[in-house]
Amino acid sequence: MKLWRVVAGVLAVGFVAAGVTPAWACACGGYLPDAESRARAYGENALVEHDAGTEKITLSMAINGSSKKAAWIMPVPTAAKVELGETGLFYRLDMLTRPKTVIRKTYWPFRDLGIMGSRGDYAGAAPGAGSGVNVRQQMMLGPFQVARIDGSSGSAVTDWLRTNGYVVPATLAANLTPYLTEKWEIVAVKLAPRQDGESLSGATPPLRLTFASDRIVYPMRLSKGATTTQTVTVYVASAHRVDATKLPDAAVKPELLYAGRVEEDSLTRPADYLTAYTVTYRDPSRITDDFTFAPAATDDEFQRINYVTKNDGFWSTIGVLVGVMLLLGVGAAVIARVLVRRSSTGRA
Repeated sequence: MKLWRVVAGVLAVGFVAAGVTPAWACACGGYLPDAESRARAYGENALVEHDAGTEKITLSMAINGSSKKAAWIMPVPTAAKVELGETGLFYRLDMLTRPKTVIRKTYWPFRDLGIMGSRGDYAGAAPGAGSGVNVRQQMMLGPFQVARIDGSSGSAVTDWLRTNGYVVPATLAANLTPYLTEKWEIVAVKLAPRQDGESLSGATPPLRLTFASDRIVYPMRLSKGATTTQTVTVYVASAHRVDATKLPDAAVKPELLYAGRVEEDSLTRPADYLTAYTVTYRDPSRITDDFTFAPAATDDEFQRINYVTKNDGFWSTIGVLVGVMLLLGVGAAVIARVLVRRSSTGRA
């Protein structure tokens, strides 16, 4: 089996109709289309790799509709190196963690009677700073304009964002405050088409952020500003299988999708064990914390299984029935011979 790099994911989802406040998305960022479009991000793909005190988050968002410009922001606990990620990464990750399909055969006329198992069963093995803002770096990466900033307060950061062309939801300053209090860095990203008149749609190129961290963390607190149901999938690559030790919403438990040691040239030991989770937040306002992960008690592997019942058809069934009849016939003949022998010897 193969992996590709690491894991934990983030992004932001939302849309802006003219004059409407954008909906904030799941994960550690917020997706902000231009106010004249109805585009929105409908999916988040991200990976986090953690090894020897270094964490990498690679992410991409899927955009439904089109937007002439858009943006998202993301907090990280320490200064980040920002670069383009690997194209095709998320497709390979999805293929790796898909359920294993197991075919179960049934025979006419027993199809769909539950005798041989039912079809579709599922089982799992279980530019310059404003007041109170420090602009650390600005750069162009492919279609991205990236700014790394920190600030003295949520209002200072949102004022800077607004001055520099970002759409700012009313709740953003308050949601940023805990991160700024903890001295986290804010990565602000604009996604701009390369040619005039061109629109953004489909999946954005992957972007990778690398930073120092003594724990595996997946920022989620900005997502409490979302106004619609949010689903996020978190893939973690580290030395061992991991458990979620902190949850964004303590009442909503993530579902385990996959766990296992993987082989891939770009991944080296010990960070070659992949654990994947998914979770849906129907009330994002209840989110109060980030995901954190720690080594599990064991490295037991896990893969979901889809059972598919396949009927072998009429002639296969005839063959089975003929075989059964022959066996019954042979059995009856043997019993008859035994009875005859007993009769001829006078045994009861």
